[in-house]
Amino acid sequence: MKKFILAIIINLLCFLNYANAKVKSENIIFPKHFYTEQIEVCFAAGKESFKSNYTKSRIESLINLDWMSEWAKGNSRSVNHENLTGPMTLFAVTTHTAVGNNDKDEINLAKNVLIQMAKANILYDTIGREELKEKPRCWKDGNPEAPCWYHAYEFARDAFTNYMIIATYLKEHLSKEELKIVNKYIKKMHKKFIKPEEFANKKRGFYAMGNGGIPNLVYASWTNNKKLAAKEINFRLKYIDKVFYDDGYINNNSFRGYRGLWYHSYGLNSALGYIYLAHLWGAKIPKKIIKKVTKAAEVLNLGITNYEKFASRKFDGDQNNNQYKKKNARMHTHQDALAIDTLIEMITGIKLETDPTYLSKRPKSGIDDLIGFNANCIKK
Repeated sequence: MKKFILAIIINLLCFLNYANAKVKSENIIFPKHFYTEQIEVCFAAGKESFKSNYTKSRIESLINLDWMSEWAKGNSRSVNHENLTGPMTLFAVTTHTAVGNNDKDEINLAKNVLIQMAKANILYDTIGREELKEKPRCWKDGNPEAPCWYHAYEFARDAFTNYMIIATYLKEHLSKEELKIVNKYIKKMHKKFIKPEEFANKKRGFYAMGNGGIPNLVYASWTNNKKLAAKEINFRLKYIDKVFYDDGYINNNSFRGYRGLWYHSYGLNSALGYIYLAHLWGAKIPKKIIKKVTKAAEVLNLGITNYEKFASRKFDGDQNNNQYKKKNARMHTHQDALAIDTLIEMITGIKLETDPTYLSKRPKSGIDDLIGFNANCIKK
């Protein structure tokens, strides 16, 4: 009994020790364009245009995409999501460019696609969060070839989040009727894909879109719900404090075998993007959080310069998603974290070590679909 009571006290003390931003709804300021007050021309995002037939057709392919069939081609180790993420990212780039240039023709083309997608209810037939309860878990029995139904849901949720971000770029250009169409779709998708796990009590890891926090932020902005935004920021910063260890490693992410460094940078990038947004939206980021992500940046640099030493840190938790063969190794910074060097230096003051594989693989321009914006487009 004494041991049981002691365990409760320890857990309570740990919880009380979590960094608390104490953000209130009156602290929240919604930037007009999600990650910035005003979108400007940004060559780092890219120069794609709807005038390109290839670009236009690639984006419009989302309208009739059968994502559930595309997803089924993957497994727990890998996801074939190029036909979903690629076109949606391209849509974000073209819209960002159109708004930055204040190009009325391009903006109208972007609006038309946005509305077509809403009318087609893209991704809505994907398995929802509640339905996942009836499916087997990913990495069942530690098998990388096992189906991962969560991937179907996760990538649909993240693509929809990017759709909402694009909608915020275009919101002031929508007529009342167009806004009604888009809003109806967003609310329906939110109910199925975001609300069921908006404040889920997860226990491990930090992954894309602020580990599910950025969808909450974007929806809060879209609906002008400052109370939701404040609750989200307070919740997510506590979670970052929980899964980012004092020595800079990240629960689950940093210990995924031959992909540990890859997933470490993935989680760090997502957390840094979230911290930037939280600060921009009115939160005072606790020093403890900054200290932890700073250590995580140092660990990333360690992995780049001395992978063996990085990988020598043992994990004392249960884990099945680390059974990679060396032929499937990714011992480099995540290539989709296309401006992680900028985010690291901006938030921690640390410079990212030279990672040749990362530099050769990352896109030369675009929108970081792990966080919904390109940090190189932030007005200094």
